[in-house]
Amino acid sequence: MGLSASQARFLQLTARRSNVEYQAQQINQERLMLSEKLSQASNKYNDLTNNRTLTFNYNDGTGVQEVGLSYTNYKNYMNQQMEGIVSTQQQYFLVSSTGNKIVVANEEDMQAMINSESTSDSPLTADDFMIAPDLDDVDNFQRAIREGVYFFATKGKDDEGNMKFNTQDWGTLGGGAINDKLDKADDKAAEAEFNAFQTKIQNSDKKLELKLTQLETERDAIQTEIESISKVVDDNIESSFKVFS
Repeated sequence: MGLSASQARFLQLTARRSNVEYQAQQINQERLMLSEKLSQASNKYNDLTNNRTLTFNYNDGTGVQEVGLSYTNYKNYMNQQMEGIVSTQQQYFLVSSTGNKIVVANEEDMQAMINSESTSDSPLTADDFMIAPDLDDVDNFQRAIREGVYFFATKGKDDEGNMKFNTQDWGTLGGGAINDKLDKADDKAAEAEFNAFQTKIQNSDKKLELKLTQLETERDAIQTEIESISKVVDDNIESSFKVFS
């Protein structure tokens, strides 16, 4: 092979090597992105399988029942006989953190409570309420209970005979009426979703790994040929100098 042909072949091989190395870099970047996606999926899976929920125990007359703590269940069951509570005459209200407002989701609930308390010795008025439309969102409701945004309270009177609310933390309400438990309801679905995603990621990564191996093999072959061509070029140059020496 002549000097000019060798030089042309050398440049061609160098360009091919650069292209192969660029493709390898792109594949490594794709594999890194797959790894990050799998890590995010793993974090999501851990969150879903370690999330906790508040449940409420009440006695419906046939025994203790357990339901998830939500605004709807609070309205339906909170003032039935609670486990650990001797008296069934206590009316529990959801109140603001300051304890001076009853919290309801809408005006209809407010009016229903006003009507139900109209014959008590401490009737309620609209001024005793605050409306929080997000109460129907179970996650928001439980978060507000956990963080002390809202409390449960019984209605009483202060030393001057004015109505007041006696607040109670959810952790001590009714001697254990509300419990903090692992929420396993979505665990199977979360596991199935994660396993399917993990398999998809692993299959994609194996394909990229195979392609990367092929590129590495191709680069080694190119590099070997480059070294061979370089030797030919060097020999040609050396021969040329000997001619003119």
